[in-house]
Amino acid sequence: MEARLVLPVSVEQVAVVVRQMSRADRERLLDLVPDLHQIARQAGRGRLDEGTAAVERARTEVTQALAGRRLSLDEPFLGELTLGQYLRLPDQERGRLWDDWGQVDLEDLEELDVRPAALPAR
Repeated sequence: MEARLVLPVSVEQVAVVVRQMSRADRERLLDLVPDLHQIARQAGRGRLDEGTAAVERARTEVTQALAGRRLSLDEPFLGELTLGQYLRLPDQERGRLWDDWGQVDLEDLEELDVRPAALPAR
């Protein structure tokens, strides 16, 4: 059994020190403690797998809801944008919009009941 050194500081205190390190020092720390690099890679891969699974579930649900019908580029998409307008945006602008939309607390939105054939007001 491997003996472990008990530090007189908490992991949170170590994290504060690491955050204050320069990038070069953090890279050196990864060289000195290669387990950290492997743990970070495995954690990232797990989040990627979870994200991929979530996207696939959403794609399946949308495909089923559309019953194979393709969306028109004139279809209202997000906010005031049609699907075509959204698709023509540069990636940087799309990213900014998603960042903005990500700040919205879904609990603050009012839920409305609508008929399946309802069209949005223009």
